[in-house]
Amino acid sequence: MKTDALALKIAGKIIRNQTRFAVYLNRKTQHWNRASKIVALTLFVLLFGGLSFYFIIHSFFN
Repeated sequence: MKTDALALKIAGKIIRNQTRFAVYLNRKTQHWNRASKIVALTLFVLLFGGLSFYFIIHSFFN
C-alpha cells in the first residue's frame, strides 16, 4: 500500500537523522572523560526534568 511505503520512508528519514545526530554528538564528546559525560547527562536531566515538572505544575494552576 502507498501509506505503508510512505510510513517506511518517513521512519527511514527519522532513523537516519537520529543516527547523524548521534554521530555528531559522539564526535563532539569523544575527548571527554567518563566523569564529564556523567556530569553533562546529570545537568541535562535536571534541566529538562525540572522544566517539564514546572510546565506540568504550571498547567494545573492556569
